[in-house]
Amino acid sequence: MIRKVAALFSVLAVVAVISGTTSADDKKENKYTTKNFMQAVKTGGLHTKIIKGEATEAETKLFVAYVKALPTNKPPKGSAESWKKLTTALTKATETHLAGKEGSAEALTKAMSCKECHTPHKVYPPKK
Repeated sequence: MIRKVAALFSVLAVVAVISGTTSADDKKENKYTTKNFMQAVKTGGLHTKIIKGEATEAETKLFVAYVKALPTNKPPKGSAESWKKLTTALTKATETHLAGKEGSAEALTKAMSCKECHTPHKVYPPKK
């Protein structure tokens, strides 16, 4: 009897977890924020895999999704024009690199430079 009750509670717990899980779309939160980009792409090392050509297809799709979303994000500080220029350059460098054009790895590395974006657009000290 105790096993049946425990099994029932286990099933109910699993159902509760599954039904309580919502996607980013349901929360109406942009999962491709600049902060998430920095965590997933730069800090996580995904950009290095892309540049070296070692990323899986799924990783490449994720990288492209983040890069394409960046120009639509609002810069934390600095001008919108500068933000648009820098993020559009990153988008173009990504497209060129994924097309396999010669010299594109260097161009993407330059476009991914931390200092290029952080100097005009990062808020110091970072918000927690």
